[in-house]
Amino acid sequence: MFRTPRLAAILFSLYSCWSISEPLSIQLTHQGQLQSAPGAVMWLQALKPIEIQQGNTTAAQEAKPPHIIEQKDRQFSPYISVTQVGSDIQFPNRDNTAHHVYSFSEPLSFELPLFKKRTPAPIRVDKPGLIALGCNIHDWMIAYLLVVDSPFYGQLQGHSVEFNDLPHGKYQALLWHPDINSAQVLKTELNYQGQKIFDWPMPQKVVSRAQVRAPAERLDEDDDY
Repeated sequence: MFRTPRLAAILFSLYSCWSISEPLSIQLTHQGQLQSAPGAVMWLQALKPIEIQQGNTTAAQEAKPPHIIEQKDRQFSPYISVTQVGSDIQFPNRDNTAHHVYSFSEPLSFELPLFKKRTPAPIRVDKPGLIALGCNIHDWMIAYLLVVDSPFYGQLQGHSVEFNDLPHGKYQALLWHPDINSAQVLKTELNYQGQKIFDWPMPQKVVSRAQVRAPAERLDEDDDY
């Protein structure tokens, strides 16, 4: 027969090894007002190890389809996106004109020389960080891909980012958008213990600009090359 203190210790030990996961909505605020920054990327990094039941992570990544960034109507789509370290990135050209996609960013430096109406082979990203994309032919074409080393990430929809299955624990929350805080990453600590909503106060009002559109006269061209 177990004595009560010993039984309590065993139950506490079992409970502490079991990660409770629940949904959380993180929303941006400034002086009590909800803020919107379409496409802003938010990700969470656990400050202590958390048990996550994900099966074979390597096999899951190998089976994951490529992250797609299209060239369409002489723009990148999406303008801002996020993926996890170890992902493959693919750049299908949906236009009738040629594009020359490139990046000189530290996490991934590459060039895809002139290609038209086809999809080059995917490129794998093995380092976290921000990748700024451009086109050597159309200088207004700019896009951003954020690569994160965390399974907990998302993008702002409306005023919030939804995490559907977040284990309880302490995290550092990070936020990035090209028009927030001079394009620097914002950080705050989050102690998540099951609360449904977390308000993240912004240091200043969020003003996000729209993606630069292709000049109207260029959209009438069937071919550049």
